[in-house]
Amino acid sequence: MMPNRTERPAAPGRGAPGAGAGAGPRRGPGGAPASPSGAPAGGGFGKGGRGRGGTAGAFGKGGAGRGKQRKSKRAKRQELEQMSAPSLGGVSVPRGDGNTIVRLRRGSSITDFADKIEANPAALVTVLFHLGEMATATQSLDEDTFEVLGTELGYKIQVVSPEDEERELLSSFDIDFDAELAAEGDEELEVRPPVVTVMGHVDHGKTRLLDAIRNTKVVEGEHGGITQHIGAYQIQHVHEDSTRAITFIDTPGHEAFTAMRARGAKVTDIAVLVVAADDGVMPQTVEALNHAQAANVPIVVAVNKMDKEGANPDKVKGQLTEYGLVPEEYGGDTMFVHVSALQGVGIDDLLEAVLLTADAALDMRANPNKDARGIAIEANLDRGRGAVATVLVQSGTLNVGDTIVAGTAHGRVRAMFDENGDIVTKAEPSRPVQVLGLSNVPRAGDTFFVTDDERTARQIAEKREAADRNAALAKRRKRISLEDFDQAVAEGKVDTLNLILKGDVSGAVEALEDSLLKIDVGEGVQLRVIHRGVGAITQNDVNLATVDNAIIIGFNVKPAERVADLAEREGVDMRFYSVIYAAIDDIELALKGMLKPEYEEVQLGTAEVREVFRSSKFGNIAGSIVRSGVIRRNTRARVLRDGKVIGDNLSVDSLKRFKDDATEVRTDFECGIGLGSFNDVKEGDTIETFEMREKPRV
Repeated sequence: MMPNRTERPAAPGRGAPGAGAGAGPRRGPGGAPASPSGAPAGGGFGKGGRGRGGTAGAFGKGGAGRGKQRKSKRAKRQELEQMSAPSLGGVSVPRGDGNTIVRLRRGSSITDFADKIEANPAALVTVLFHLGEMATATQSLDEDTFEVLGTELGYKIQVVSPEDEERELLSSFDIDFDAELAAEGDEELEVRPPVVTVMGHVDHGKTRLLDAIRNTKVVEGEHGGITQHIGAYQIQHVHEDSTRAITFIDTPGHEAFTAMRARGAKVTDIAVLVVAADDGVMPQTVEALNHAQAANVPIVVAVNKMDKEGANPDKVKGQLTEYGLVPEEYGGDTMFVHVSALQGVGIDDLLEAVLLTADAALDMRANPNKDARGIAIEANLDRGRGAVATVLVQSGTLNVGDTIVAGTAHGRVRAMFDENGDIVTKAEPSRPVQVLGLSNVPRAGDTFFVTDDERTARQIAEKREAADRNAALAKRRKRISLEDFDQAVAEGKVDTLNLILKGDVSGAVEALEDSLLKIDVGEGVQLRVIHRGVGAITQNDVNLATVDNAIIIGFNVKPAERVADLAEREGVDMRFYSVIYAAIDDIELALKGMLKPEYEEVQLGTAEVREVFRSSKFGNIAGSIVRSGVIRRNTRARVLRDGKVIGDNLSVDSLKRFKDDATEVRTDFECGIGLGSFNDVKEGDTIETFEMREKPRV
């Protein structure tokens, strides 16, 4: 027997919603009366179950109601956090007071920031999205993006400087680099050779002067007589009945190599300023002088080219007096030496002046009885020997078999060579040597030091490399070609020109990067070097350029095997240069929208017309045999008759092998060629196919 329904009838249409005043109590589904909160009392034909404050269903299984459902501790904690944390963009994030400082490493991600402020990375991704930036939780961000995000959340973002980052990294391995560089007691110090840097303007004879000193011919291998690289050499000079060693560092004079001259001034004891007697003080002369004075380094002036007609050393002395270099004969303390590098005149006098200045003004002592520390002067990738680094030992003694870290490179010293290529087993302070055994090529200017074991060295190098990689990955943008860059900027597609720099030595790469970043790119446009390295252009470089729409600049290097084909297939723009001027000029012109591509005609193949077929649909078809190369469909073509061009800039609209369509036909095969609307084809004519290819800039 069916139970009775509720006494009050339901409103028309069971449980009709929206009943207003005077319509009776609200009804649940099936006409059941609703609870005071508006929730249905129970399902009409379903299972009643346990409803909050409800009754059993009319036709289902009944169950005891529960007045209030108990919350778990986790749910209460989450609810409390949501109530205490302000909402931004629909998500709850902890906020700072506006003065809270958060320190982040270069190239940190949203996850790193979230760990610092104990927030959910997904919530910060949402906040960043509402601020107009899209990024993943693990994507490296630049400093500007973090600053915007931090300001919105009430935090002051501080990106750790490379120096502080290096100290924090080394301190995690219980290495105090500053303490290691502190002076030792006098009983531990021994006399070391002076380190001399040769500086000056372009083509004032610095490299030829070094040639005269060490009897080598480096200058013959330079492009345009300009030193493109940096090198260190040690010579032996007889001074007061004893033989003393002097270490020389050669720095390029071209304006692009400012960083290399500054680095040379930092590692040197004495600067030899070379000034041409017939040319006088020039812009790079003043710059080199400023570097030496900023490093508080004594200066010896070599007035070169005294053999040339028009040489005026007094003019040079007068000009340098204006910059604080007063000659000894004028009552000053700067030694001026007249030399002729071409004729080898005055070389001994110059070396004597260097040693006298060193003995009078410097305390040239170091402790050789400890682990070596120093600086990488230059580095390159040798096909047979691998990574080769020229290092200058500043303190301690470097031995074969020591484990060292130099920047992001690490390894055990397998062999060492001097400037003459002879094998050496140890290098004491002020000794430049070439080191073999590093895992990769360090950057010029990277400091190196010996570690206790190879595991520690590898961990330090890997952490440095990860930090550099994160910094390079920050805010990557889209790819573009060099000639189309100005058009893409005008269309709003890109606002950043990404570059990948590869060179034969790290000093040249660094100099090229510094010069490019100094280019005035204009408002709203950025130039960013996303990667730089030493050695041939590899597939990894092309893949990186493909992802980031970058342009590859090769300085004195070429692509490795199959890399050129990969770059052409992916549409990656690669440029190759041997002189730094050309690279800087091309990039500057591209940024200003003035660099236009140069094209050249490349012949693909030739075909001899054997017979002409008439077709009402396709016009005349030239039955031909391919004499050379390959005939491809949809390429440009021209028709020659008796050596004269009778049709030019035509298109191979159709290409057949018998009745089948073909994309290309090779030498000694027959084919049918259709040239579109051009029908003036006769037996004996020659059809040439060609394409216009962009001419590489050299």
